[in-house]
Amino acid sequence: MTISISHPDYSDQTHAPFAEKIAVARKSSGYTVEQLAITCGLTTQEIDALENGTDSNPSHIQRVAAALQIPVSDVV
Repeated sequence: MTISISHPDYSDQTHAPFAEKIAVARKSSGYTVEQLAITCGLTTQEIDALENGTDSNPSHIQRVAAALQIPVSDVV
């Protein structure tokens, strides 16, 4: 069974200013998406959704910030 999901164009970061900050912080910390997902207890799909702005769940953002050992205020 194949599920196809269409994502709208999220090149305009004004709707999710945290998205790029999370991606930059992850890469700066040397984590892959998979490693960060394991570290903070989220799925790779949830990390991808945070980084592309389709997930703005505050608890997910807090978990990622904690895993990256940065204040939440640095990413929101």
